[in-house]
Amino acid sequence: MADRRRRVRSDSRANRDRIVDTATRLFAHRGVAVPLDEIASVANVGSATLHRHFQGRVELVHAVLDTRADRLAARSDQLLASSPTAQTALREWLLELVGFTTSFRGLAVLLADHDADATLEDRHHALTAACARLLTAAQGEGDIRPTIVAGDLLKLAHGIAVAAGGSSTTAARLLDLLTDGLRTPNA
Repeated sequence: MADRRRRVRSDSRANRDRIVDTATRLFAHRGVAVPLDEIASVANVGSATLHRHFQGRVELVHAVLDTRADRLAARSDQLLASSPTAQTALREWLLELVGFTTSFRGLAVLLADHDADATLEDRHHALTAACARLLTAAQGEGDIRPTIVAGDLLKLAHGIAVAAGGSSTTAARLLDLLTDGLRTPNA
């Protein structure tokens, strides 16, 4: 009996993960208005399974955002370990943050039409902590001015996301302007 319960739980978790992964891909390509039945179909689950895990579109969107934010927060440590400098890691992470910020068409309208995002604060803290780790490492190497704070970088990255209008080329160019301005005068 315990083996069956464990298998059901793992199957349920696998279905939930598959729904979130599928929704992530479809939202990125077509926006958050993709029909839920289509998400279920592409994920190879029934509509009832999707609705058992998520009470509606907003709940599914939050699950996608939470998953992506967790991955982006964890990515900061990966970039620190694999990049030649902390400043390089910070720039790459900020570029990924801009991509995350602009990844879903219709997201702002959807969230504005519903109650406040209860998970926003947790996401914000995780991303701020990740940015702070990268920033502190770059400041420790002497490449970034010590007066810069993570919260300001997140606001600037959001501004770049809005200004870039979905163009990754424009976002990268604007991010280069930002990172040049962050450097210490003799770096």
